[in-house]
Amino acid sequence: MKRESIDSKKRIMETMVQLLMEKQDVNKLTTRQIAELANVNSALINYYYQSKENLIAQAVDICMENIVNMLFDEKMREAPPASRLKSMIKEIASFCFDNYYLLEIAVSNEIRHGSINTSGRIVPLLSEIFKETKTENELKLIALQIIAPMQIVFLNAKEYKAYLSKDLNNEQVRNEFLDQMIDNMIRQAGVAEC
Repeated sequence: MKRESIDSKKRIMETMVQLLMEKQDVNKLTTRQIAELANVNSALINYYYQSKENLIAQAVDICMENIVNMLFDEKMREAPPASRLKSMIKEIASFCFDNYYLLEIAVSNEIRHGSINTSGRIVPLLSEIFKETKTENELKLIALQIIAPMQIVFLNAKEYKAYLSKDLNNEQVRNEFLDQMIDNMIRQAGVAEC
């Protein structure tokens, strides 16, 4: 791939990630507008990413990765692993609920691929929590047991509002819910204190 092509593809992605992080409603943006912001020909979006939806899905993955990386800075490494796990999930949930249309894209895409990306991101923290008491496969299963129910509840927040008597759009309520879910899963998996 030519240097100019690499730069164009990179500028498109950087522009989309920036728009997402600025909480822009990218559903209202056309591919032409995105291309103008990236200073590229609009045909390149379809050439490199096949569709605006694919571009958004890949940009959402990058945003999630940026959130995870931000949470693993030096200051956070000093916090207990269960606290870091809760912080990471709360930050991801906050980003998704602030951009609910992205939640639908990200979670639907993640579920289609077995929730492996998000689960994989929390396995290292679970390894710290459980120390040497769990195998890699057990940690992966625990990660899925934490992530999959959250994804389903988040995707169907309106329906679960009545069932759980919790408005997950309210950040405080959502954070309490997440703490409770994570604590329950960790306790059930064999750690008495979270």
